[in-house]
Amino acid sequence: MRLGYVIIALIIIIAIAIAVLLIVPTWHRVSYVTIGLVKVPIGVPKIIVSSVFNNGSQIPINYTCNGQNYSIPLYISNVPSNAKFLVVIMEDLNAPGGVFIHWVLYDVPPNITELPQGIPAQYYVPGIGYQGINDFGKVGYGGPCPPPGPPHEYVIIVLALNRELPPSNESDFDLIRSIAVGDIVGYGVLIGYYGG
Repeated sequence: MRLGYVIIALIIIIAIAIAVLLIVPTWHRVSYVTIGLVKVPIGVPKIIVSSVFNNGSQIPINYTCNGQNYSIPLYISNVPSNAKFLVVIMEDLNAPGGVFIHWVLYDVPPNITELPQGIPAQYYVPGIGYQGINDFGKVGYGGPCPPPGPPHEYVIIVLALNRELPPSNESDFDLIRSIAVGDIVGYGVLIGYYGG
């Protein structure tokens, strides 16, 4: 009789242990969407990002390698109150070798509402933030410069972070890789197209 109770108790303990092992990993799992090289958590507030061109339309030539190669002006609103810094990332999603990084601007003050066109191609820009080394091998912004063919899709992502990225003269790829999903408390996206 006692052996029966022991076996039943062991079965219950094993069942509970299996249930815990199946449930606990999901408590810490963060759901996210991937935009180019960036992993953005689902459910965080949306930042409003706009520019001199409409979302989903053509990027004006002045912001490309065929024009003045000015950095794209951005207007930013609806930044979450718990944001400590902003990061701006621009990627070409259709580059022949995979995602091509055109720009990372980071440690931008969260209360900034406008980034002017033509931010200087230098590591530190007073009042604005730091810039990494883009996939052209240069500091700062590098405008769309696709090979001949159909227009490429360029995505500008504005991330609100709950921490500062330590200033360092890194590649844009390494900067993006240093951002964890849990660091992001809000994001916005602006998409533009440009053909060579």
